[in-house]
Amino acid sequence: MSSPTKTLQPVPATKKALYFLDNNPFGTSIVAITLSDDGTLSAPKRTLINGVGLLGRRANRPTHMDSLFSQDSVVVSGNTLFTISPGSDTVHMFAISPEDPRNVTPIGGPVKTGGSFPVSLAYSRKLGLLAVLHSGHKGGVSTFRVNELGSENPGIKPLGDFFPLPIPQTETPPLGPTNTAGDIVFNPSQTAVFVVLKFDGVAKFPGHVFAFPVDQKTATLVPAPVQSRPAGLLAPYSITFVGNDDTRAVLSDAAFGAEFIQVSYPSLEVTLTKSVTISMTSAPCWTAYAAHLKIMFLLGGFDPAPVAVDVEKQDIKYTITAPAETLGAFDSLVYGDYLYVLQGAAGISVFKIDANGGKLVQNLNLSALGSRDGWEGLALYGK
Repeated sequence: MSSPTKTLQPVPATKKALYFLDNNPFGTSIVAITLSDDGTLSAPKRTLINGVGLLGRRANRPTHMDSLFSQDSVVVSGNTLFTISPGSDTVHMFAISPEDPRNVTPIGGPVKTGGSFPVSLAYSRKLGLLAVLHSGHKGGVSTFRVNELGSENPGIKPLGDFFPLPIPQTETPPLGPTNTAGDIVFNPSQTAVFVVLKFDGVAKFPGHVFAFPVDQKTATLVPAPVQSRPAGLLAPYSITFVGNDDTRAVLSDAAFGAEFIQVSYPSLEVTLTKSVTISMTSAPCWTAYAAHLKIMFLLGGFDPAPVAVDVEKQDIKYTITAPAETLGAFDSLVYGDYLYVLQGAAGISVFKIDANGGKLVQNLNLSALGSRDGWEGLALYGK
């Protein structure tokens, strides 16, 4: 049975779309938005996904923006979209229509994740392996076998194992943003999965990086992760590898800025190579990589201005001016010469970017979708 949908504008002819999760306690949904050839956005469409949302807590009250304290709550691979419902502890798989990629169809029903408060996912199409990170009282990683679209029985199958991590939460939803899980990703070669945990952001309880090797024969995670606590790492929110390089990645550190890390193989130990203080924005939490520019963008919920960091010089290159009324910069991605940023306001900012700077070219108002509370993640389908 297809999910109920709500169309706000006519069906477009383009073949690209952006997606984010509406983590609504009254019912989760995916919002898909047409991405045109000129980089602009239009025609949002909401699809309910048969799940329940849940907002994380700040000072014992629900948090309305950054409700998961994480990055990568929506993932797209080929014609498949994966996302989560934190209130029902479920993971979802959808088929994306190539004719109109705003149309997503559920593949199978919601699947229980095995943990509490899922916040981030990582998928390897090569391995057929999906990993889900949790940040509640049962925090850690669960894994699933994915049968691709076009196979005999497409869908998600739990592998059964749960890999607990030392996340100091005794209740769900968690009290954050510190002492929570931040992000989970595969390295470019898909030989390991990396998880970042942000603790209290001070030297006494620094941030952690956990690396799970992948057993290439069984395409499963090895149960004993390698734990790294490099000095100077405080409150890592996200991890983004630098292009196809397994050895280099950038962490956003909400305590002060960007952390360049080096990953050693086969040990999977992580060392800190340079810390970059970003004073232009408070609590930089999200990252987006422009490979053709060799620039990593850092974004923070307290300031709408994206900060560009040169990954070769490992230093700040420029800051993009953004309107104050956008109320901060959250999940983001780069496609071509454009940076897309989920705002603190009900909208998405579109910036044209190059090696020397960037400028705002569109401020897409999404207030017709209702409350901004719980909007999470940003992913792309593009043919």
